[in-house]
Amino acid sequence: MNLKDLKPLFCVHMMVILLAGCANASTPKPVQEETTASENISTETSAQPSTKNNHLIKHHSTEHEYMHGKDGYYNLLDNGVEFELTAQLSGTCWICASACAMMTSYQMNHGKMIELDQLELLNDIYSDDKTEGVFVVKGADKESIGGSGLFVINELANGFGNGLVLDRAIDAKNWTVDEVKDGIQKYGALYVGIPDPAGKKGTHDNYYTMNCPSPKDGELDHSIAVLGWDDSFPKEYFHEAASQDGAWITYNSNYPLGFYYVSYDTSFDQLYDTPLFMSITDGYSKIVSYDCGRWLTPPVRTDAATTTANVFKEKGKLAAVGTYTSSDDTDLTIQILTPDLTDCLYSQEYHADLAGYHVIELESPMEVDEYTITITYPDGAPVEGQKTSFDTAIFTEITSQAGQSFILVDDKWLDMSTEETWDKLGCETNNACIKALYVE
Repeated sequence: MNLKDLKPLFCVHMMVILLAGCANASTPKPVQEETTASENISTETSAQPSTKNNHLIKHHSTEHEYMHGKDGYYNLLDNGVEFELTAQLSGTCWICASACAMMTSYQMNHGKMIELDQLELLNDIYSDDKTEGVFVVKGADKESIGGSGLFVINELANGFGNGLVLDRAIDAKNWTVDEVKDGIQKYGALYVGIPDPAGKKGTHDNYYTMNCPSPKDGELDHSIAVLGWDDSFPKEYFHEAASQDGAWITYNSNYPLGFYYVSYDTSFDQLYDTPLFMSITDGYSKIVSYDCGRWLTPPVRTDAATTTANVFKEKGKLAAVGTYTSSDDTDLTIQILTPDLTDCLYSQEYHADLAGYHVIELESPMEVDEYTITITYPDGAPVEGQKTSFDTAIFTEITSQAGQSFILVDDKWLDMSTEETWDKLGCETNNACIKALYVE
């Protein structure tokens, strides 16, 4: 693929995004206020593992086949979590890896399995049946174009399938090995982008391995899901010499389909796509939203804290609020106001332990019609920002209208869709990243 480096802010981290190009709940989007959902596309495709560059994988053997012990070993699939190992279609490794993360977390949270189909997810994310969000240029092959975990979060937080919605995305960048281990046990598989150079791969006693301590930008082209770890995995089992025993046990959707052992030397912190724990739910009947996600614009800051607001006109039972936080240990103040932003109907404090996307349940559902949701952020408010291009084939469209989103500046509510507000803030804001989630 012909890919370019970008430096978007997701959560607090400035990072370079390359699109990974190198999985099964089938289900159509809940109602959105501004962005309509794509229709499900039913496509029968035989998923076959890619055989590209198979001949470059180094085959080795050792004198004695290694068998892991009980200590320092964990695999979600050995602990009651199940999902189907699905082969990617062309460049859909990022879809397969994120689907694995969402399916494993769903089973852990809800006690039952769910299947996510990679083609349906791909067509939800790259749907043309919407007015804003991420798109591919006309005629581009969606299966081969690649993508990012950021795309998954921003699109699926607005709902997808038959009543599903992404309700959590935890940014695990700069986590220690022990923190990642704890995260896998709590949240399910970890989505992560990794380098994919053929010269760093090998097979040793039928273990498929990779170690790439210092990848170059051109080698960053694959996404996997981390299922567990093995602290005793021999360092001799890597074609690129490893400095220590130990490997992450991962799900690889490319050749060879199955488990892929990635050395601890291959640090997730240096990689191109933020490591993410993703969670989905079917607990909400409708998502009302103006924003299409948080893209390249940094959090907007006013004084000591920043307050933004969305005025919604949708009758029903409001149960939760969705938004992004930029850093760990963030205290948010959520209020439900009258539509003229004057009287407070409800107030709630929320502590976000970790950076990422959060769905925050109200103490009890509220019957609403016309109302305002405001959120006060201590370190800047998330906004959708301006449209951009990720490479020659992938771009975002951003829209906003007067009377939808506001920001409090000098005790005055300013409309975030106007150039006057953009000039005052020093950036194009468009809509506030605040979503309303309803129940029946």
